[in-house]
Order: sequence, then structure tokens, then C-alpha cells
Amino acid sequence: MGLTDIRYVKDLQSNLRATFDTPQGKEVMRFLEVSCGWYESIFDPVNRDMILLNAGKREVLATIKTLLEQPAETIVAIAKEKENA
Repeated sequence: MGLTDIRYVKDLQSNLRATFDTPQGKEVMRFLEVSCGWYESIFDPVNRDMILLNAGKREVLATIKTLLEQPAETIVAIAKEKENA
């Protein structure tokens, strides 16, 4: 079971919406955006290893945002495409 299973994706999206579609959840999302550097460049001219760390933090948040914003069918199609690549 995973993101290639439409039922799993729909259940996951329902749970994410129950979490983030509340005033408290919106505040948590704002916290995640700041702490994951959502609005900042991932580039670090001093420490190149930080680029990978920054990219990883943003990838987690991007996944959550994608699950909240895209239809389940789109998520499944993306996951299957990545699986086949």
C-alpha cells in the first residue's frame, strides 16, 4: 500500500485535511513553512552539504502540500510515474 493506491491516497488526504484545515492546523503549516525554509533559497554558498539538507526539508513540506492540493488521481499518476522511472 502506498501512493499508487487510490484508496490509501484518499484516506491520507482526508487525514491531512482534518489536520491542516483547522485554525490550529493552519498555524502548524505556517510554522512548517518557516522552519523548512519554504520561502527561502536552498542554496548555501558556505556549506554545500546544507543544500541537500535544505532540499530534504522542503521536499517533505512539498509532499504534504501536494497531497493537500492535488486530486487523488493526480497523486497516484505521479507516484506510478516515479515508480516506473
